[in-house]
Amino acid sequence: MINQIGARLTFENAKSFVQSQGYDVSQAVLTQSYVRSEVAISSSVTNYRLPIVITDTANGAAFNTERRVQLQDVHVVSSLFIGLAAPSSSTDAAFQVLSYPSTGTNQFSAAQADAALTLYNGFFTMQVNNQNIVPAYDILRSYYVPQTQGGVGITAQTVFPVDQWDGSDNGFYPIEPNVLLNGGANIVANIVLPAAISSVKADSRIVAIFRTILCQNVTSVK
Repeated sequence: MINQIGARLTFENAKSFVQSQGYDVSQAVLTQSYVRSEVAISSSVTNYRLPIVITDTANGAAFNTERRVQLQDVHVVSSLFIGLAAPSSSTDAAFQVLSYPSTGTNQFSAAQADAALTLYNGFFTMQVNNQNIVPAYDILRSYYVPQTQGGVGITAQTVFPVDQWDGSDNGFYPIEPNVLLNGGANIVANIVLPAAISSVKADSRIVAIFRTILCQNVTSVK
């Protein structure tokens, strides 16, 4: 459960960590922030490049719902969520982020949902300046199936609930030791699956959200 004490410890830990890495935070303002990276799902891909820095164009242009690291900034990651989304188009901004492959309205079909479970048998990995700082982080940590699920009718099919999901907590896993995202560094992040997702909904995505403490304008990039 998120609380004020935990948030304060996260902040103090991030400040100490940034200073230990040689960054001057004496004039910098540290604030709560996040990094969000998205990648389209393909039925022929098992290794997805997850763009982190704003200049990463390996997958083409960024989606309009992404928020990547600016070149001048440093983010200290406190927790990570990796899940799914089923937007209606590449520019849709009103879709729900999912902590499991939901079969609710305008989401996944039963076959697509079964295939999407492949994600949770994969892992996340990250290299910074050719150093492997996250060798293998199991994505199963973000798998969360709520007690109340969309697409499940009750009372003679007259009431249709939405997925029960607490966006402040459910599916977000603490990152310790901390991971530092430096906009001036060469960051290569990947999601590696044991097999391709065999049945794919059009425009569906993998979504990674890093909850962070942001330290602005501290890198060597000006």
